[in-house]
Amino acid sequence: MAPELKQLQQLCDAALPQVWLDLLADYPAELTAALRCDSADELSGTVSEVELLKSPQSLLEINLEARSGPVLTPDNRMFDWPAALLVIGESGDGDYFCIDLRDEVPGVVQFVSQTATFEQLSDTIEEYVEMLQAAFCGEDDELTDADADDDESASDAYWN
Repeated sequence: MAPELKQLQQLCDAALPQVWLDLLADYPAELTAALRCDSADELSGTVSEVELLKSPQSLLEINLEARSGPVLTPDNRMFDWPAALLVIGESGDGDYFCIDLRDEVPGVVQFVSQTATFEQLSDTIEEYVEMLQAAFCGEDDELTDADADDDESASDAYWN
């Protein structure tokens, strides 16, 4: 295991899920090459540099950033980043994509920075990868309205 991943385990005080470690070891090539926007502007980066980080160093850096100080909510409450939430990517405008190492909320959770809330995006990491492939690689497997209705707030799991 890369030294940065060992540091992540210590930072989160939890073992990293094997399904996620397997994803890093066999990262989808199409997401490594997929640009985040239609223009060939390299400043926008690739999916592997933003939404689903591939680099252990980048993963460590973003998790240290998330834990660098208290988070201020819109109603002026402060909270510390939940230790068991491993940041695996970001939106590019302040939101983090995370996995819950306690397994209280399965799949991938999004921290919405504007509202300081947590929302479940997918039931599994694999489903999150499929969502990224559909969004950035032109795959035809789009989310259905029923899938979108399944999303729910996960905030209560992290405020307690």
